[in-house]
Amino acid sequence: MASALLAVALLITSALPTPAAATPVESTAARLTPRVMSHGQRVVADQVNRARTARDRRSIGTNGLMNSKAQNWAEHLRACQCLQHRAAPFGTPPGWCAAAENVGRSGNGNTLGELHDAFMRSSGHRANILNTRWTDLGVGVAKDRHGEYFVVHAFADFSC
Repeated sequence: MASALLAVALLITSALPTPAAATPVESTAARLTPRVMSHGQRVVADQVNRARTARDRRSIGTNGLMNSKAQNWAEHLRACQCLQHRAAPFGTPPGWCAAAENVGRSGNGNTLGELHDAFMRSSGHRANILNTRWTDLGVGVAKDRHGEYFVVHAFADFSC
């Protein structure tokens, strides 16, 4: 099987204390935006939150606007057959104090699970997935006609 290709980016405006909530935080933006997610988006959001909770981090809620923008970016990556980041803050709505983005492509025939494993083997991607400061998550998943997945994780902290 082909190996996954990954890219990671992080933008922080200032150092703030890590939120200590034990339950998922639902931001105002998340509550005010639609939560319609594809099966692939639900799978990827679940993978991120399982990785977090298995390592004693709280799960984070999805943000409908961030999902929509991440999905648009995943579809762009599929169309260009490329791997690149959006300009910071990676489609994050106003009010953020930190934002990060992981982008990856699976290679033909690889699964979303295999791509998630590749994210977790990469120190930068893993750090974004497990960062305790995130309050919101957006995911995008697009699959091309050859079976290759393009995945976007968008993370944001709105606790400022």
